[in-house]
Amino acid sequence: MLPFTNLSEDSGQQYFAEGLAEDIITRLARLRWLFVAARTSSFTYGGTPVNAQRVGRDLGVRYVLDGSVRRSGQHLRIGAELSDAATGLQVWTHRYDADVADFFALQDQIAESVIAAIEPRLYAAEHQRVRSRSPDTLDAWGFVMQAMPHVYTWVRAEEIEAAEALLRRALEIDPEYPRANSMLAWSLAARAQLGSADVREVLAAARARAQAAIRLDPEDPWAHFAAGWAHMASRSTDTAVAELSEAIELNPSMAFAHAILGCTYGYAGMAADGLHHCALATKLSPRAYFQPATLSVTGLCHLMARRFAEAVEFERRAVELRPEFGMAWRTLAAAAGLAGEFELARGALAEARRLHPSLSAEWVETYHGIVREEDRAMYVEGLRAAGLG
Repeated sequence: MLPFTNLSEDSGQQYFAEGLAEDIITRLARLRWLFVAARTSSFTYGGTPVNAQRVGRDLGVRYVLDGSVRRSGQHLRIGAELSDAATGLQVWTHRYDADVADFFALQDQIAESVIAAIEPRLYAAEHQRVRSRSPDTLDAWGFVMQAMPHVYTWVRAEEIEAAEALLRRALEIDPEYPRANSMLAWSLAARAQLGSADVREVLAAARARAQAAIRLDPEDPWAHFAAGWAHMASRSTDTAVAELSEAIELNPSMAFAHAILGCTYGYAGMAADGLHHCALATKLSPRAYFQPATLSVTGLCHLMARRFAEAVEFERRAVELRPEFGMAWRTLAAAAGLAGEFELARGALAEARRLHPSLSAEWVETYHGIVREEDRAMYVEGLRAAGLG
């Protein structure tokens, strides 16, 4: 599914068009029989003219959903079309005119129409799984949708802070909105991973938010995904694996969950399992925004397997794609130090400390997600070879 085009005169309504597409992707992906390319891949086509056949080849999909939205006050006009990626021909097209008050019901209607066009019999059997709990007001939904780009580009502290501010505004409006709770849990756990000084308190808050999201909507894969991330950062491997596996069971197309599951296995010293899930993440979402994270997790798994040169190569690729990626710089410094590439290691450590000022051997021992003591000791050894005092 491609991002919807914003036809409103106000360019600030772009979040509204992207949010509509985001929610429809979520509804479609919750059908276990339907592979849906992740937002992190399909949204990379935003703003560029592409045809269905090219998208089909790039992402390995049979159908492409595209559309547009125009918002004028309280009135919406939404156009949607489904194309066969093999032929480029339209399978279904429709225009909707509705009031903003009907927005959430309209999302379900579009998703149901798409499913009906693809496979009526399966639609009849499973269409209820498409539905998800909507917030009480459109404003709460709007703040979450504005936060999503910051969530997907979470490698900088500034992005996390921006996401948290928007998500807290959503929760002020609707405290029981599951997606807002799960996204805030994700952001809090990400802050801890990026080097927050109060890691224990932040992770406890993240776990609590994730559990609240699961209680509010146990069928939402994002809730289990956020819980898995928070438990991984807390070194609770078994619980993290269970939650991330549940997220994947609920949404088999959730590539990001495979990447974080790979990280969980890497932190636990299970390198082969970690690499397996990194490969699945890449296969499911080859154009993902989170590709640097998958590369860095791959590097981490090689590091845990004591393949230092391979770890250096993957971490180097991660920071080339995302220069502000503190976690990747940190692991690159350790890997390069252990590989004997001391100049590279010193440079990587300088970047890691710029992005994570509290980085120390004590921080790694106390707060890093690496589970086994011997693996943390190896990591610290590499950082010390890079110049960490």
